[in-house]
Amino acid sequence: MLDSASLLKLLALLGLAAAVAILGRRMLLPRRYPGIPYNTASAGRISGDLPDLMPVYRATNEVTRAIADITTRKLGTPIAQLLFPSVRRPLIVVDDPREVEDIVVRRNKQFDRAPTFVGMFKPMFPTATISQFTTPALRAQKRLWADVMSTEFLRRVAAPNIHRSASELVELWRLKASTVHRDRPFDVHEDFKDATLDVIWTTVVGDNPGATRYSIQRLQSQLAGKEAADLTPPDGHCIKEQVAYINDAIARADSSVIPPLALKLQTYTARYRKFRRTVNGEMRRAMQKAAGRFHSLEVGRLEDEAIDRCAMDLVLRRQILQAKKAGVTPSDPTRDQTMLDEMFVLLVAIVQADVPYLDAACEETFRLSCTATCSLRQALVDTHVLGCPVPKGAELLLIYCVDRAPPPVDEALRSDTSRASAEKLGDGLQGAPGRDLGTFQPRRWLVRDEQTGKEVFNAYAVPSLTFGGGYRGCFGRKLAVMELRIMVVLLILSFEFLPLPEDLRGMSAHEKVFREPDFPFAKVRVL
Repeated sequence: MLDSASLLKLLALLGLAAAVAILGRRMLLPRRYPGIPYNTASAGRISGDLPDLMPVYRATNEVTRAIADITTRKLGTPIAQLLFPSVRRPLIVVDDPREVEDIVVRRNKQFDRAPTFVGMFKPMFPTATISQFTTPALRAQKRLWADVMSTEFLRRVAAPNIHRSASELVELWRLKASTVHRDRPFDVHEDFKDATLDVIWTTVVGDNPGATRYSIQRLQSQLAGKEAADLTPPDGHCIKEQVAYINDAIARADSSVIPPLALKLQTYTARYRKFRRTVNGEMRRAMQKAAGRFHSLEVGRLEDEAIDRCAMDLVLRRQILQAKKAGVTPSDPTRDQTMLDEMFVLLVAIVQADVPYLDAACEETFRLSCTATCSLRQALVDTHVLGCPVPKGAELLLIYCVDRAPPPVDEALRSDTSRASAEKLGDGLQGAPGRDLGTFQPRRWLVRDEQTGKEVFNAYAVPSLTFGGGYRGCFGRKLAVMELRIMVVLLILSFEFLPLPEDLRGMSAHEKVFREPDFPFAKVRVL
C-alpha cells in the first residue's frame, strides 16, 4: 500500500503526463487563422479537413470542387479555411466571383503567385512565366512575348492556321459520319486535342505537326482495308505523346502528399529525360531554321513584322534586331531554355466579324466548361478579403468556376476596388445575367444598345474567370477565343448536331491539370 508521499508523487506524475498529452495534442491540431470561418469539427482532430475531403474527391474526381464543397459551400460562406495537420498552414478558400476577379485583376500589389503553385510547375518548366513570382525579370520576359497575342498578329498568323486545322477537323468528321460512325455517336475528345495541337504548334513554332491529317489518313487506310501501321506517324504524333505525359505527370504529383517533391523526383526519371530531349529537339530544329533566315537580314528588313510566320519568328527576330542595333553578336536561341520553356507552356495550355450571339455562345462555353478551376495566390502584405483578416504569407485558393449563385455578401465588406468596379460596370450576378448559372444561356451576355437598338455583346455581364485575369492572366486567352470562334462556325455550318442517347449525356468532368469532360461525344449528320 502506498504511503501519502508516494501517492502524491504518483498523482503528480499522472497529472504531468496528462498535461503533456493534452499540450502535445493541441500542438498537433490544425492551425487556424483568426476571423475566418472553418469547420469546427475539423479543428478538433489532428487530420483537419482531410477525412472529409478525400471521400468527396473520390466521388467527384475534381479536387477544386471537393474543397469548395467541404468548406465554403458547406458553411454557406464566400470565404473559409481548409484545415491541414499542424505541419501546414490553412488554405484560405475564396468562392465569390466578384472578389476573386478583384484579387486577380486589381490587387496585384497585395497578392502574387503562391509558392505552392510555383512549386507545382518549376521542376518541369523552371524558367517559364508560369513558374515565376512577379519580378523585373518576369516583366521583361512578358514584354518580349506580349505582341505574340496582339490582335494583328493573331489575325495575320494564327487565324489562317486555325482555319486550316478546323477545315481538316470537318473533313475528319465528315468521313466518320458517313462511314464507320454513320448515325452513331463518337468520341470527339482526341479529335479536338489533335486540332488544337496543330493550331498551337504551327502558331508558336511554324511547322504543322499534322496530327489531324494523320487521323484522316489512318481512317482512310482502315476503310480501304490497309494496315494503319504502314503509315509513318507525323512529327505531331511524338509531340502529342509528350504533352500527354507532362499533363499526367503534373496531375499525379498534384494528388500526392507533397506535390513539388513528387514533381522534382519525376525530373530524375528516364521518361522525363525523353520528354525534354524530344520537345527541345523539335523546337531547336525549328529555331535554327528561323534564326538562319534572320541572321542574314539587315536591320531595316528585321523591323518588318510581315516576315513573321509564327510566334517564335516574332521573338527571335526582335532578339536578333536588338543585338544588331547594339552592335553585339546575337545569342544562340537554341541554348535559351527560357524560350524553350515558354513555347512549350503555350503548347500545353492551349476573327474580326461582329457577331454578338457567337461571342456570347463562346463566352458561355468558356464559363460552364471551367477549364481552369482555380488559382493559388499568396498575400504579400497583411490585408483583408471580404472583411476577414488575411495575414502576410497566407495562401489563397481562388475558385474560378462561375456556375452557381454565390452566397450574399454585405457590400461594406468588399474592397474599395471591388465596389468601384461594380459602380462602373454593374454587378451582373445580382441581375438577370446571374440567374440559373448552372445552365447554358448565351443571352445572359447580350444587352440592348440604347442608341442603335441592336443587341451587343457585354463582356462584363458576369465575372469571366476561365482564363484568370490581370497581369498574371492566361497568356493564350485571345488565341483560345479565336480558335473556338472559328471552330464553332465551321462545325455548325458543316453538320447538324443530333441528340445524344441518355447514357452519353452529362456535364460531369474530371480534373487533371485542367478540367476535362467525362462525356466528350457528338452525333452529327453531314449537311
